[in-house]
Amino acid sequence: MQKIKNLFTRRNLPMLAVLLLELVLLAARFAGDFRTGPVIDIPPERIIPYAEECTNDARGARVENFTGLFAVTRWVDIPRGSYQVSVTYANNGEDGEVRFLDEIMPTARYDAARLPAERTRTVFSLWLPHGCEAAQLQFYADCGEQRVIFITGAQLVPTHSWAYVRLLTGLLFFAVLDLFVLFATHRLPLPIRSVKARYSCVAIACIVIFACMPLGLGYLTYGHDLSIHLSRIEGLKAGLLSGQFPVRMDPALINDKGYPFSLMYSDLFLYPAAFLRILGFSLDSCYKFYVVCITLATALITRWVLRRMLGSEQAALLGSALYTLSFYRLTNVYVRAAVGEYTAMVFLPLVVYGLWRIYTQEKKSDRRGEPWCWMTLAIGFTGLLQSHLLTTELAGLFTLLFCLIRFRQTFTRPVLPALCKAVGAAVLWNLWFLVPLAQYMVTGVCRISGKYDASNLYDTAVYLGQMFTMFGQGGGVAESIQNGMCEEMSQSLGLVLALGAVFLVLALLDTEVRRSGRGIARVGTVTLGFGALAVFCASDLFPWYDLFAAKNGAAQALSKLLGKLQFAWRFLTPATVLLVFAACCGVALFLRTRPEMARRMTAALLVLTVIPAGYLMYDKCYRSQKTVYQSLAAVDDLSGQVGGGEYLPAADPTTDDSAWGCLDPLCSDGTELTGYEKNGLRVTLSLTNPTAENGSVRLPLFSYPGYTMEGGDSGVTLDEKDGYLYVVAEPGWQGTVTVRWKGEWFWRISDCVSLAAIAVTILLRRRRKTAAA
Repeated sequence: MQKIKNLFTRRNLPMLAVLLLELVLLAARFAGDFRTGPVIDIPPERIIPYAEECTNDARGARVENFTGLFAVTRWVDIPRGSYQVSVTYANNGEDGEVRFLDEIMPTARYDAARLPAERTRTVFSLWLPHGCEAAQLQFYADCGEQRVIFITGAQLVPTHSWAYVRLLTGLLFFAVLDLFVLFATHRLPLPIRSVKARYSCVAIACIVIFACMPLGLGYLTYGHDLSIHLSRIEGLKAGLLSGQFPVRMDPALINDKGYPFSLMYSDLFLYPAAFLRILGFSLDSCYKFYVVCITLATALITRWVLRRMLGSEQAALLGSALYTLSFYRLTNVYVRAAVGEYTAMVFLPLVVYGLWRIYTQEKKSDRRGEPWCWMTLAIGFTGLLQSHLLTTELAGLFTLLFCLIRFRQTFTRPVLPALCKAVGAAVLWNLWFLVPLAQYMVTGVCRISGKYDASNLYDTAVYLGQMFTMFGQGGGVAESIQNGMCEEMSQSLGLVLALGAVFLVLALLDTEVRRSGRGIARVGTVTLGFGALAVFCASDLFPWYDLFAAKNGAAQALSKLLGKLQFAWRFLTPATVLLVFAACCGVALFLRTRPEMARRMTAALLVLTVIPAGYLMYDKCYRSQKTVYQSLAAVDDLSGQVGGGEYLPAADPTTDDSAWGCLDPLCSDGTELTGYEKNGLRVTLSLTNPTAENGSVRLPLFSYPGYTMEGGDSGVTLDEKDGYLYVVAEPGWQGTVTVRWKGEWFWRISDCVSLAAIAVTILLRRRRKTAAA
């Protein structure tokens, strides 16, 4: 209460007045933005031909056997704001397209939406920062012989996204401005007191800003998996709006048929981006926000871990720069857009630090050791599980190998109990995700299969000379090793990490330097050894094909297990973090005895990091195509939304094209559908079966465990066939049923167990801190 009274002193009155003025301005602007105009209807008579082959009448514009722009709307006056644009059409040819034209001031942001033959209506987002008096929609066709596309109307519906986004950005702007003024006028003390800590903050900020330079282009550059992960954000948004939490079945993907992206590929860290989408931010803006947050977390966690392990701020900041700007990480972020993999890289330093904490803990007289030393390892593996399962597998293999090599220490107290606690905690915390995943994996619900083996790893290995190139391009794809590396994406650790390994070797060979920090030398030796092993596994020197060709059962089992990694170059992930730690250990050792040499080493490593990283991002920006993603309408095809469709139903024998289609219910002969309504993953239908045999209705929902039927009796059942859900009615049955996604009952039990485990952990940790204080 006293602190609140201190705010209203004479000294603070000017700032309070400014704050009140800011709130009034924001409220007034929000009220103005929130008032939307009327719906803008574009009837068929306002859609006119553009091409000679196009005809129009009272029903709309029609073209046959034509490719290109064939019709446009008359000029429309559109006020500034955000809109949902809806186009109704009929099409039996290839996908058409609708675009937006701003004749006077082309600042509009919109999705170039497709007009696929499977649908009769498409919706896309339009963002107009300035009003437009002369705007129009343009319609493109791709019709072959005897193929027709027919545009019957359009509608622009104002939304409140414009108001919400401007309110939130305005609040953020004034909050930052007010904090700056408060710090500058000494009304608030700086949270960071020491000059050294302030320098560290500036260094971290510079690293993050430099690593995020391509995000300042105003658009997104093309990435291999970019559209897939943007679809995950959009599916997560739709799941939250449908009432799911946690989201497990994404209702918006594959034409609203339901796809278990969230169940098979955890998206816990995508929730903030999904919440921003719900508030109205564009899809690409949400993704940029996510990349910035992950980059900041990578830099901060790496610095924190190395500072605790090495006791050197200079080495910690160096490691933060080397890791955040590493070749392989930037390739994952900007070239591959591998969201899961670069998110998992945030937590790999925590795994290394967690193992170090457990194996270096101080033993007490009762041999119990430090009570909470296992916590970091559990958090690290939790982050990996919630980011990328394949990286979790890699980290688990290297952790297991390390524990076996150190078996004399592993199977002693207090190390073994701490390891068991870390494993147990990680499993309990993530049980809500692991139980549904295990059910789908064990029962073979999805198409995902174990076709990969060690032969594929050999084909995706990296040449040793390629692995340490100094520069790499910002484009290309991963080619077969048989094709060489011409025009291939960068698969390099960079010359800098090789030089860092050399510096560590020099430190270990110098007796005085090595003895100045025996603990650091041990960490450097272990990380260098395991980093070299990861390099060997990723290279063409590893006998992957021999492992595949081996006849004994153990070798075949290992081949299939490692083959699940898909690509040998995934070993560059652990190689990167381990060699970064090794380089920092070398610099930290020299700092103790030869600080001048250590500073020169730091400068050399930074130069060899910043210049190649800058070139990779420069090449990416200038050679990559521009992509705009306002909403899911920009990703309106099967491969764009779900890639290879690994999580499609395994029972579906159809092609990918038919998986994208089948949007309407299909009745068997004689069965009559008298009522039908679909809302996301909820379908309500009324049917009659007057025949003497069982009748069925195929629903436009994929068959996954977790669906339930309500409202029926003993005469109707829910079945599945060819990957789709069917409502089967007995002869003479009639009535109304509802099929909806509910999930399994035991999933909720796992949710409660995980929530309880997290709550108990926090409670015990706080109690321990209180007792220690």
